[in-house]
Amino acid sequence: MQPQPHSGGALPCSRSREPHKGSVCAVIISYNPDNGLSDRIAAVRTQVQEVLIIDNNSRNDCLGLLRRIASVPGTHVMRNEENVGVASALNQGARWAIARAYSWVVALDQDTVVAPDMVESLCAVYRSYPDRGKLAVIGSNYTNSVNGKPLHHFDGPDGSLAKEVKFVITSGSLVSLEKFHEIGGFRGEFFIDCVDLEYCLRARARGFRVVVSSKPLMEHSIGRPTEHRLPWKKTGTSNHSAFRRYFMARNRLVLVREQVLRAPMWVLATFFSFVKCTILMVLFEKDRMRKVKYTAMGMSDGLFGHFGRKVS
Repeated sequence: MQPQPHSGGALPCSRSREPHKGSVCAVIISYNPDNGLSDRIAAVRTQVQEVLIIDNNSRNDCLGLLRRIASVPGTHVMRNEENVGVASALNQGARWAIARAYSWVVALDQDTVVAPDMVESLCAVYRSYPDRGKLAVIGSNYTNSVNGKPLHHFDGPDGSLAKEVKFVITSGSLVSLEKFHEIGGFRGEFFIDCVDLEYCLRARARGFRVVVSSKPLMEHSIGRPTEHRLPWKKTGTSNHSAFRRYFMARNRLVLVREQVLRAPMWVLATFFSFVKCTILMVLFEKDRMRKVKYTAMGMSDGLFGHFGRKVS
């Protein structure tokens, strides 16, 4: 079931609705983080008013790291007793930020390395956008941390700082909490994959805008990508685990089923991309038989809208 817009009047925010350091809180979702998390948080801590880490029941050997992080002024850690997934954790972070009267959150994965001017650059995109009242999500272009290539190669038209896109990834996204309140939050049943895609599709369906910065503002990678050569070109694959392959297949098939009449061309492109990625996984990745099994399970559950299966 898709989240419903919240009722009950306006968002209870008292800070400025224009994004700036004082109105932005960083929300980072952690799960068994490495020791480099402290440095990555320090890089964003100076750019926002506060940082909240939502920890999805990391191993006990990570608790010392999380306690050290929580001891830094302006940094908070909220621990879940189970792994509730990325979507539900983001909703927790957004509700926490709303309760503290923030107007915006910048969402980050635990392994994302941000540029020193990331938040200010995202705020500049907002200020420069002609229809800023419609902006729901401002995403960050990024440099692939494996091959050093930017995701988007473009110069904004007429020197603009961003372009409108169908969706952006969650990490590095500046999310309007006013629009979050109207859209209804992230789809908790999706758990981890396609959470950003589904939210952006729903935002756009309500008439809001999703844009991405022209300038790369962080280092990031999708999975653990490796490059390979086919006879006619170079290609790559993400090396996601079988666990992730299940959610990638299930959630993408759910969206294909839900969007087929609204956006048939997007559905065709999405399904082609899914098939292509699955073939590359079979050709080049390790543990491929288990990944094929989990992909098939995900496709079956996605086609029939089943969300109750426990996978590990």
